[in-house]
Parts: sequence; structure tokens; C-alpha cells
Amino acid sequence: MGGTAVAIEQTDHCRATGQAAAPSQVTQTCFSNQSTYPDPDRIYASANDKNLHEFKEASVEMLDVIGIGIGPFNLSLAALIEPTPLRALFLEKRDALVWHPGLALPNSRLQVSPLKDCVTLVDPTSPYSFLNYLALHGRLYSFVNKRNASTSRQEFIEYYRWVAGRLKTLRFSEVVNDVIPFRDGYRISTNTTTYLARAVVVGVGVEPKIPACARSLLCGTLYHAADYLERPLPQAAEHVLVVGGGQSGAEITEDILTRSVSTQITWSTSRSNFFAIDDNSFVNEAYTPAYSRRFHALPLQQRRDIVEGEMLTSDGISVDLCNRLYEMLYERSVDGTLTDRFRVLPSVVVKGITSHKMGWRVDLDEIATQRNSCILVDRIVLATGFQPRTPPFLEALLEGACMEDGLPVLGPDYAVRFGRPVPGPIYLQNQSRVQHGLQSANLSLVAYRNSQIINSLLGRPFYLNTSGRQMIQVYATSDASERDAGVVAMRSTRQVSGGT
Repeated sequence: MGGTAVAIEQTDHCRATGQAAAPSQVTQTCFSNQSTYPDPDRIYASANDKNLHEFKEASVEMLDVIGIGIGPFNLSLAALIEPTPLRALFLEKRDALVWHPGLALPNSRLQVSPLKDCVTLVDPTSPYSFLNYLALHGRLYSFVNKRNASTSRQEFIEYYRWVAGRLKTLRFSEVVNDVIPFRDGYRISTNTTTYLARAVVVGVGVEPKIPACARSLLCGTLYHAADYLERPLPQAAEHVLVVGGGQSGAEITEDILTRSVSTQITWSTSRSNFFAIDDNSFVNEAYTPAYSRRFHALPLQQRRDIVEGEMLTSDGISVDLCNRLYEMLYERSVDGTLTDRFRVLPSVVVKGITSHKMGWRVDLDEIATQRNSCILVDRIVLATGFQPRTPPFLEALLEGACMEDGLPVLGPDYAVRFGRPVPGPIYLQNQSRVQHGLQSANLSLVAYRNSQIINSLLGRPFYLNTSGRQMIQVYATSDASERDAGVVAMRSTRQVSGGT
């Protein structure tokens, strides 16, 4: 390996420099303090686990990197690593690749271009591109002829599975139990074996974000949208409350409306309306490598403000879905089947949930009127979003990490920055929305993010920056190279996405 970008940072602000450290520096710095990590021989001497003794005696290859979790993000990393000299393996506890299976509704559509696949925006010639998938399945001409550049989530799931089936570095049904520093890397223990790697990339996905008032009540009639298709579907006589005004809430509402005209539905959101996603061409300039780099260098409060102001560029409802839902309601008003069986409640916050007979009493705060009210329902579906998952092994691994806003500081290469020596880099996927922008949890820059991780691992630019010139430039910047690269102006973009 040509070099290792190590997550060592001891400056006061713990910000990333992007500098790669030579392997010799890593070893000297890391093991100069034996109190930081115990001597491996002492670990063996005190261990009673027979497997651990066998591990010491066996000849175990030191891999360059191990990825933990195989979802879209680490799948992209595996595909982009293949043509490099890096020795890699990827571990997943499930027995196959899945992507929000409880939300794979028949009419759900991808909200980004299918060209934002695992590889295309970094390596358009890769055999793992979505276009190659279409060509090999005999659908390329048909895809072009349908005159609609979007694709269904189901087709994209099949694409991901196709990529996974062609990669030789994926290991399913491997549960990672522990990751500990070991000499010049890490020892990764699973339910089946033990691995050694100089670097670790954690891409374990997200978990449902549950309102505090519902956490102790989850059951068969109160659950997160992520479990929607894994629960018995709502019955005709039920009154269903769908909480959340984003894409998932809209898709579930449409699904219930489509399945039954007699199911009563209340759809609520804390937003002032059911807003569509803001994805016009200028706004999408925010989902580019140059924008991400400049965003990462901004002060914390400015980054917070930008994320808040640009939320609808990522978390809104597809325009087509908004219009379909409204059309369905209009047609029911024409034929007289709408009545009072469907209500939309914007500017409403769920403040409390209690069991009531065979259903639920839900206490609501009406933001606009500052009044309190309650409704009785049979079922509650919480389309309240997701949050980064922190597996148990990661908590100990991140001890000593520089923190910002309660989260580990990640450099431009997505490596954790530490205030103490570490034996090798730890990279985090989908953990840096306020550090790298909304794109960090989005498919739009998945290939670019992973190209930066790969370049960091190699210590050289294997993948070049192919972002090109943007349509929105920073003319006021004092950095001529940035101006020539066409980096997005943050203030201008906020005005475009948040203007009236």
C-alpha cells in the first residue's frame, strides 16, 4: 500500500488537514505510549479463549481495509476498490443485501438520478454502473425510450443486489462483535472468525428515529415506517394516523388510500405544509464535490444554518407524489367518497400517546393556533425519519475522538480525527450531516465520498476529482483556484433553495 491517511490530529480545533502520514510514522506514534493500547502478547497471555490462542498462532493476512456493513454506501466503496491494489473485505450481519425493506412500496420512486449509482460519477467506465446493469439485462433502450429519467426503488434495489452478486469481497452473515486496536491496525472479531486490517470503514446504516412519547409503546399497532410492510396492513375499518410530512409519510399515505377507500386516515406533520422536495437544477449544485469541500471548511454555526435552510433539498416529497395524492383526494370529493375519512393536519406536533381501549389517544399541539387537541386512532405509523446508528463496538473505538456538536469530527476524507495516537484510520459513512452537508446521508455523492476514502487509504489520488466547473461560482472569493473550480457560494445557494 502506498501510504495510509491516519486519523491523528492534536491541534486545538481538531480539524482535518487531509495530510497523509507515512506508515512508519503511524507505528512510532501509536505505540510510543504503551498505556494507550495493551501489548498484544500480554493480551494473549491473559486470555483464556482457545480461539484467541489459535488466532495468535495462525498466519492471518493483514488486510488494508475492512468495511463493516453492506448497504448502498459500503457497496459503492467495494465496487470502487476493486480496480485498486487495496486488499479489502466487507462484512454484513444480514444474509443478503437489503435497503429499507419495510418501505419497498410498489409505487416508491428513487428521488435522485439513477446515474448517482455506486460508481458512475467517479468512474463512468466501471462494470458496476447502473447503465451496464440495464444493458446486461436487455433494458437499456427501453429505459431511454420511456422518456422518464427516474427509476423505481425496486429496480434500484435489484441493481444493488446485482452489484453485490458480482463482487468477491463481500461476506454476509458475519456479525461483528468487537473491533480493537492491534499492533499497526485493528482486530475485527465476528461470530465466525477474526480479521486484521490497517483501516476500518463503518457503514452500518441508520436506525428509526422514534419520538420520546412513543419509545416505550412500540407494538403491532404503533411502529415506525421502516416496519410498515413487515406488519399486518391496515384494515378497512381502522383509523390510521400517519405522523410525518416527508417522502415516507406520503408514500405510506398513498399506499393506504390505494388499498382501501374505507380506511380512515389522518396525516400530520410539524411542518407548516406538506412540502415537495426542492430539486431544481440550481439547487442540485449543492450536491457536488466542490460544494461539499467548501461546506466542510465553514464554521459550525454557519454549517448548521445551511443544513436547516436546505433541508427540503433532501427531505421533501416528490412533486409527482404530491400531485398524485391531491388528485386522488379530488376524485374522491367528486364521487362523494372523501367525506371526513381523510384529514391532513399541518403545523401539528404529537406531544403524547396513551393506550385507549383497543387503540390510542394522541395528544396534539397545534403550532399555528397554540391550542391543544386529541384524536383517537387504531393504528399509528411513525414516518419520523432516521438517525445514524452507533453499534456497541464503535463506542469504545471512538474514545478520544475529537468531538463537534456531539459527533466525532471527520476530515475531508471522512476519517475520524483523534486527539491521541491511533494505529490506523477509522472512516465513518453517514455520520456527518453538519460537517459535510446533507449529501453525507444522501445517495447523490456516494461515489465521490468513497473515492476520497480510497485516495486516503492509498495516500495518493487514484480517483481524480472529476466534478468539473459548476454553474454557480464564487466570484467574491480571494482564492483564485477555488473561483476557477466554480465552488458554490453558500449564501447564494441558500437564497435559491429557501427563497419565496
